[in-house]
Amino acid sequence: MAIGAELELIPFDVETHRAILIRGGSLSVLQQIGWRAGWTEIPAGDDPLSWTLPAGGRISFEPGGQIEVSSARSDSASTLIRDLQCTAQLLAGAFASKDISLDAVGVDPYNGIADIPLQLHRPRYTRMTDYFNSIGPSGIRMMRQTASLQINVEAGANPHERWSLLNAIAPYVTAIFANSPRYAGSPTGHKSYRAHLWRTLDKSRTGSPVDKANPEGRYFDFALGAGAMMRTDIEAYDSFDAWARDGNPTMEDWELHLSTLFPEVRPRRYFELRSADAIAPEWLAAPIALVAGLVYDDDAAHSANDLLAEERAPSLDIAGKEGLANEQIRETAIQLVDIALAGCEALPSQYIARADIELADEFFEKYTRQGRSPGDDWS
Repeated sequence: MAIGAELELIPFDVETHRAILIRGGSLSVLQQIGWRAGWTEIPAGDDPLSWTLPAGGRISFEPGGQIEVSSARSDSASTLIRDLQCTAQLLAGAFASKDISLDAVGVDPYNGIADIPLQLHRPRYTRMTDYFNSIGPSGIRMMRQTASLQINVEAGANPHERWSLLNAIAPYVTAIFANSPRYAGSPTGHKSYRAHLWRTLDKSRTGSPVDKANPEGRYFDFALGAGAMMRTDIEAYDSFDAWARDGNPTMEDWELHLSTLFPEVRPRRYFELRSADAIAPEWLAAPIALVAGLVYDDDAAHSANDLLAEERAPSLDIAGKEGLANEQIRETAIQLVDIALAGCEALPSQYIARADIELADEFFEKYTRQGRSPGDDWS
């Protein structure tokens, strides 16, 4: 029942809300923390450092200066919660001493894209920038101004069923943890504007490519059909399938291409659920309990599957735009969190402590059962 997570945070000047850049800002703060805490520096050529933590986690930057806190693989949900919270608190304290806040929001609520330059210049990111610019503005905003919470779980003994369940809960996870109603100083009309940016950055590489009868085949077709953004031998962008037919891509090209796909659930040797906006560290128990309870307790997984089979699945677009204001999404989300909490109760206490279950229930009572998500606090 291994579990892991990645939490992204956006640094802002406390007074002006100007986004803090990596060089001349975040990098020096993190270096100071790393020297004191015994982090191992990982060079990245001309790009800024990243760090590995003594317990196996990692601190790194995203292309717009967002700070990503990646956990080590954990055999306990409660250990994962504590590790992420301790690291986030360490960072928050050090940044606060420099009058910088680390905000857990799905998208930068204060600044426009013109204020946020690309700050990682490895070929991967410059190529992605060129590719997304050929489509529209959402891609570079996603790269440089969004922040999310990703939860990683084992594929398990029945990966097809777990894959299907994770994709089925994705719209509800988006709605429950929606935390990005404002962008560049204005309301967006979306509960999760981050989700909207993901929906519109490139339809060939996002969404939920699921076919219960042929899950591997469906995902393979999805991957082949996605634009080959890393292809450099021609000027125009085409699908990877076209590249395979008229070019000579290598297995390394294919593996790099797979890493540029952004479905709601990305299959690796495990499953990455990527549907939640970033959430304040003090509330991490809620998303982790929701996912762990649903996937790691068999009764909860069966109950959730039965519930979702009876419901008309909401679109990812509606989930991001309306969130829990949508009656069907709200009612089903409440049932899902109740099933998940019961699942957590059935799991061993050494895997998820009662205090974490109670904290998750407190979040769901404050927000989900009231038809609210954290982004509603901006109202």
